Amino acid sequence: MRQLVIDILLKLAKMDVDAKELTAQLEAQSLLVAALLVQAKQDNTLTITETVQDAIVTASRSSTEFLQSDVDLLLTHINRLLAVAQYVEVKGKMAEEE
Repeated sequence: MRQLVIDILLKLAKMDVDAKELTAQLEAQSLLVAALLVQAKQDNTLTITETVQDAIVTASRSSTEFLQSDVDLLLTHINRLLAVAQYVEVKGKMAEEE
């Protein structure tokens, strides 16, 4: 019984470490995407936000294989990344002005 509890605790600890690793990867990717979007916006006049959102909506309408809940989830995450990019851009401009 004692060994079973130890094994369960070890598995839970490993799951916690794995979850933290995934979270760190996601946050790093979010910041990288934000930096890329800010740079791309400075380099040209295309509105990346609208382009990405339009591409997702168009792809979802072109096939019945996509579940609306999956599309909504994807758009939620894309909008989150775009919001991070906008935040980084605004903070960068504020820092330059100071």
